[in-house]
Amino acid sequence: MSNELPACQKCKLRKVRCDRQAPKCTSCTKGNVACIIVDPASGEQYARDYIRQLEVQEAELKARLDEKAAGRPETSHSTIEAPQATPAGLPTGGSHTSHGGFVGDGSGLGFLRSILSEAKWQRHRTHILNQLATRPGIQQLHLSPNPLPAVQEAEQLLENYFTRFHIHHTFLLRQEVLSTFNRVYNASATSLDQDYFRLLMVFAISATTRYRAGITNDHPYGYFMAAEDYLGRIPLIRDIDAIQNLLLVARFGMYHHIGASLWEISQLCMRQCIEWKLHLKPAHPLDPLVEQHRRRVFWECYVLDRYSSGILGRPFAIAESDIEVELPFDADDDYLVNSSITSLDLMPKRGPGPSEVSVFIICIQLRRISSRIHSTFYSSRSAVASSANSFGRSTEFKSIGHVYTAFTRLRSELNEWRATAPIFLYPRSLYERPEWHDFLHEKDMLLLARGAMHNVPSKPYAGAAVKEILTACYVSASRIIELYSTLMEKRAITWTRSYFQVIFTAGLTVTFCISLELLKSSIETDFEQRHPARTLALCSAILSYFKDKMPDAASAAVVFDVLKDECLKDNLSRVETSNPNQDSMHDSGAHSVQNNSSVMT
Repeated sequence: MSNELPACQKCKLRKVRCDRQAPKCTSCTKGNVACIIVDPASGEQYARDYIRQLEVQEAELKARLDEKAAGRPETSHSTIEAPQATPAGLPTGGSHTSHGGFVGDGSGLGFLRSILSEAKWQRHRTHILNQLATRPGIQQLHLSPNPLPAVQEAEQLLENYFTRFHIHHTFLLRQEVLSTFNRVYNASATSLDQDYFRLLMVFAISATTRYRAGITNDHPYGYFMAAEDYLGRIPLIRDIDAIQNLLLVARFGMYHHIGASLWEISQLCMRQCIEWKLHLKPAHPLDPLVEQHRRRVFWECYVLDRYSSGILGRPFAIAESDIEVELPFDADDDYLVNSSITSLDLMPKRGPGPSEVSVFIICIQLRRISSRIHSTFYSSRSAVASSANSFGRSTEFKSIGHVYTAFTRLRSELNEWRATAPIFLYPRSLYERPEWHDFLHEKDMLLLARGAMHNVPSKPYAGAAVKEILTACYVSASRIIELYSTLMEKRAITWTRSYFQVIFTAGLTVTFCISLELLKSSIETDFEQRHPARTLALCSAILSYFKDKMPDAASAAVVFDVLKDECLKDNLSRVETSNPNQDSMHDSGAHSVQNNSSVMT
């Protein structure tokens, strides 16, 4: 073990020098908080004092071994006894977990392994694995911090934030944001460091779509750099304000590299939520807006945890069974403030039509369904699952009947979710569009169907139930690609690594389904409506577009093209020769993507 431990989580997030002292660094000692370090290899969290105790024990054991080797009797030592109870600094997951890598259920590598296991793919295996192992460097931006924008530009950034981002992640209170804006831009008002940090982070998030659409020349990262100057003077580990500060950083990190792990931030957020008992119902009555805000902060942390843990295949930070708090109440803040009811639980339902938090609520509901999908079908949700078996089948399923029963139950939940999603007559942003709700529905349908396929007890795949699950895989994957392309054509969606992963996984799924050679006989109608060659060509064009925007995604895009070309040659040659429109389908797919260089979210 290295004598010098990494910088603690608090110092890393603040980007200040950590003196790495045991049992606590100076910064954590002053702040009276736990000095937590993260293992760079496994991502597990440990208290620095716990590591110090282990090092002392290790040194004493080595001394004993040296004495035995030299033939000397053991001397007495003042040994630090191993604690009887589990130390506070033990890792959050199972300590005996094997960490060969962190790739989650959403990555699609389960299908890639199945494809590469076939004999006909062996000649491509080395090239594909080498390509995936290539990790191009992240493009470095040479920028300087942005100053506060003029009032008119600031007002436009604020409006864009409320319209395009706030409705999706409604953890800030609208009135608090407006009050912060007024304090910063009113010369006679007193503003705090946190006011500047919060407002600059709101500007950074909002500027992402405006900059990508060419509306402004101010790069969003410049606002983030300006906000970073305040990190050392605002709370990141303390209370609900600290959690909101971290959530703003995480939201920006969905669009840009920030030099910190979103998963680590999510763990820190949820740890503080639990300390403040945000996951529980209030022990005493609270003002309705205060309780609503606590709910919104907790559920935003929940969404971030489920997203980041699912991407990396790590255990969730909190079990569903430990959550007691209700979802946010479906109403605007003004409705709660102006109501004479003093309890959120007794608040009457507001009138018909969506509210400011309606989109946020349905996203939470969908995350809860996807959490049940993970727990049911993916063994990597277990704290002791290793990366080697994260795509293996669960031992719960004794037969295809058990798999199919779980599949149909969760499919019904997803279909019910889609049927009850709010309808916006005049969508103002991506998150109010029905196509985006369809996209989310198909994305989790694909997660469900893939999980079911991985748990089918035996191969070859046969039988009506298996073909139904396979059909769901193919249709959802095709729909994901089509829907994303449609949203791109409308310039309604922007690019993120999350979207790239979804499209890449969908493309692999289509390739996997084609390689089984069951499609033509089992889903002929869907095969005709969603021609695999057209779908794969469209997927390739979208991934190529991503590659241009995110050069570090190039390896996966190249791998997909290798698989696509081989798949079409081996499995669809007869169909291609009988389809005179094949070239035009490929050209139209590429053309529709290449003509959308500026997209909005």
